Amino acid sequence: MNRRKGINHPPVDIKALVIERDGGFCLLALPGCAGEATTTDHRANRGSGGSRVLNDPRCLVAACWACNGAKADAGSLVLMELEERGLYVRKDSTNAKTLQRCIDTPVEYLDGEQHYLVSATERRHISEGRP
Repeated sequence: MNRRKGINHPPVDIKALVIERDGGFCLLALPGCAGEATTTDHRANRGSGGSRVLNDPRCLVAACWACNGAKADAGSLVLMELEERGLYVRKDSTNAKTLQRCIDTPVEYLDGEQHYLVSATERRHISEGRP
């Protein structure tokens, strides 16, 4: 697992829990995907300098190293497809509002099922309603 840490990165223990919550597989599944999740990806871009607000587990999904890098360089068509799957969330006027967008946007898992992310360890199927 990616051990990168620092004040602007999610804690390593949270990353491990998110990867476990998401089944250990990369949810981005972009071309060249390694399959196994080794890190987490921010659904919403933190912007220059980053924001710890967006290190919330509801803003994170499991990713492999290849897809994590590819998403950072992705064009608009790829981002649109990721947005449709809830894996890319557009920034709002504040980080708190962006966090709320992440909370309100379900994620499509590899089996096609959609879930709201509740915490680093829990997700809720959309049929059960919002968390």
